[in-house]
Amino acid sequence: MLQPAVLTVAAAALVAAQAPSYAPIRVDCPSDPLLGRLGDPTQNNQTLPPNEQTYMDKRRNDVLPDLWRSYLEDSSTGSTGYSASDIVNSQPNLGIAVSGGGLRASLYGAGTLSAFDNRNSSSAGGLLQLASYLAGLSGGSWTVTSLALNDLEPIYALVTGENSSRAGGWLLDRDILAPSGLLGFGDNSAYYQALEEDVRAKAAAGFPISITDLWGRALAYHFLNETTEENFYSTDAAHDQGTLFSSIRYAPTFQSGSMPYPILATTSRIDESQQLTNDSTSVIPLENTAFEITPYTFGSFEATLAAYIPIEYLGTQLSNGQPTNSCVNYFDNAGFMMGSSASLFNAVQEGFVGATFSSLLSNLLQAVTDLDPPEGSVALVANYPNPFQSYQPFTGYSFESSGNEILQVTDGGEDGQNLPLMPLLAKARAVDVIFAVDGSADTEFNYANGTSLVATAQKVELYSHNFTRFPDIPHNQQEFVDQGLASRPTFFGCNVSDANMANYSNYPIIVYHPNSAEATPAGSTNYSTFKLSYPDEEVITFLNSANEYAKRGYPDPATPNQPDEQWPLCLKCAIVDRARQRANISRTDACQSCLDRYCWSPEIADQLVNATQTAQNNSAAASPSSSPDDSSGAVPALAFPLGGLVGAAAAALVGGLALYV
Repeated sequence: MLQPAVLTVAAAALVAAQAPSYAPIRVDCPSDPLLGRLGDPTQNNQTLPPNEQTYMDKRRNDVLPDLWRSYLEDSSTGSTGYSASDIVNSQPNLGIAVSGGGLRASLYGAGTLSAFDNRNSSSAGGLLQLASYLAGLSGGSWTVTSLALNDLEPIYALVTGENSSRAGGWLLDRDILAPSGLLGFGDNSAYYQALEEDVRAKAAAGFPISITDLWGRALAYHFLNETTEENFYSTDAAHDQGTLFSSIRYAPTFQSGSMPYPILATTSRIDESQQLTNDSTSVIPLENTAFEITPYTFGSFEATLAAYIPIEYLGTQLSNGQPTNSCVNYFDNAGFMMGSSASLFNAVQEGFVGATFSSLLSNLLQAVTDLDPPEGSVALVANYPNPFQSYQPFTGYSFESSGNEILQVTDGGEDGQNLPLMPLLAKARAVDVIFAVDGSADTEFNYANGTSLVATAQKVELYSHNFTRFPDIPHNQQEFVDQGLASRPTFFGCNVSDANMANYSNYPIIVYHPNSAEATPAGSTNYSTFKLSYPDEEVITFLNSANEYAKRGYPDPATPNQPDEQWPLCLKCAIVDRARQRANISRTDACQSCLDRYCWSPEIADQLVNATQTAQNNSAAASPSSSPDDSSGAVPALAFPLGGLVGAAAAALVGGLALYV
């Protein structure tokens, strides 16, 4: 059994934006049931958690109509030719997904979101403010959490600290695991001691701990708001040790319904038998339940669970929905939630024995051991007392971890889905269009190539009852590359005739925006996933490159690096296309022309292959000695048959790139 925590307080104490320490506490249980069900998606009655429904009703009724009207009437982003009132009355429902990939993905997501901030006059439109949902995974979860907990502060101010209400910014010049550099033993030692003391308090309170706790505390120094250049090594500063993910609710923009609903994506494993193999493209099977973390809930829409626990009671162990002991508050530490979404340490546990256990991993594991973890703690994954133990979904499926006392939570991309699309595909959320910001390291030189889209399409096929259909996409990553779809933005799901609207409008359009060598300056956005610090000049260059790419489209595979001045209009046409269909409005000539350029369908695959091959031949003829760009200084990923973050992790550790302690 998990050890009981030593402190019990009244349930009234749960309403707080800050916990007194990193350690969760025991509280009296509420009279209402702690486990909420999300309906039976197999019977088409999937529902939202009540608090999320209330928030979204407020946002869609009180906030979004005026924003959509302003966006549609903004002449600087072009005119669709549609009546703004008609589109607003059939309000579009936009989601944004920011991929994993360490700090590279965080910065790529940040630069892209800045381009779509309506406070920036040069942006391509205020998609950030228009979005109903903003989902992040792993490195993308750091951007989403930082943005939400800092009240949707403008991106450049948030990241750099300049002209900011915060003192420090992200402080990316200080390495996450060795902020004083490899030889900065004194300051590094104080830093590690501070991290360990916080985690020690959690262990002493009887809660399982792991390497993810140390990792999450380190992330908090950068992405939350209490750490500055001046107090970075101070052991007296709080460094957000008590900041809760649920405290997003207290941000003024959230209170007013002006914030996209933030979601962090994770996945889970049953036990250590689910491990990395050399012939796999993922660590965790797609069949495993993926979880999401929101300001109100922790749970999953997937048919294997279709349930949630209120996030303020996360950490409470339940058996068939009933508490086995007292209840828990303050488990939803914001750093730990970010760390959970990026907990990839198990991905390199097996299959590379010897090389994998570099001094970094070995020392962190030793630190966990020295902290005297409670019995049952699992070292290489995030440990959650299982709220879904002995739980049986209504759906007829079984929850694979129902027999576990500890729910083992891992990096959200370990099943191959490095883009957090699944939360945005839940039928109850009815998302029309997803802007997919893919900063994955799928390729040898740390660019994206569609791996995550392929994995998500496969997952949807497994559990088609509780998710919307997925649009047609190429069958595999090689087809993405051959057709030039990894080199520029592409719209999937919009080449559907209005006559078939009833059959096709129930799945979203995917606006795929991959990090691309062709669309960004050489070496500016393709750093290694395991690059854990960025000098100030690299941060600005990265943000600028991603920002500029997001504001300019590249529709022609024959000239993939030629910007499209009509990109803001074409994007607008895609964003409102499902609402246009619902309003029974024909596409205008302007939008039809745009979507002809950006929409993908199987019928044009051969044409795209030919155009892409022609472009490559022309490029080779113009520069016969050229080779794939690697001017970033990042060591290319080794030839492991792995996608996204997992491949980068294995390559980085095997290559000795992460020997920080």
